[in-house]
Amino acid sequence: MNSQASFTSRLGLARNFLIICFITGFLIALWNPHPRLILTVAVCILAGMLILGPYSAVVLYTLGLQQFLGGHLRWPLCIFMVISSVYLFNYLLGWKTTQFALASCSSLLGAVLGHDATLAILGLRDNSSLDGKMVLLFPLIIVLALLAGYSSFGFAFGSYKFAEALLR
Repeated sequence: MNSQASFTSRLGLARNFLIICFITGFLIALWNPHPRLILTVAVCILAGMLILGPYSAVVLYTLGLQQFLGGHLRWPLCIFMVISSVYLFNYLLGWKTTQFALASCSSLLGAVLGHDATLAILGLRDNSSLDGKMVLLFPLIIVLALLAGYSSFGFAFGSYKFAEALLR
């Protein structure tokens, strides 16, 4: 990706990922319409992007461990941090198995995105092309895409029930 690209062009490049987030929210609502699952996914992606990913990047590069495993140590480190964090929250909140699995997967996705974004920001720090809007708004846009997919299913189902009641 070009470091000189604007916010809208970068957002256009992430369009497929945002569509997948929307479809994921829709499928979660179709599978189980209780809001605890979509909130778990949204909060865990956000926590992974904003807390776990940057923290793993700091641990990895502060300790100088980036040379091990051919530079692929981020995966075991992110997996370890995500699983330990999700186990801690599972112990505190008493999640069900589906919530635990959704929290683990979405936190891992968020942690990898946050790790890579942290390294990109640190690489661009000396350059004046750091896009603050992308750093601040992209995690919010991901969560809003998830919630929009979830809400669109509710709207469609409510519209169906309304039309069904009118036709009776």
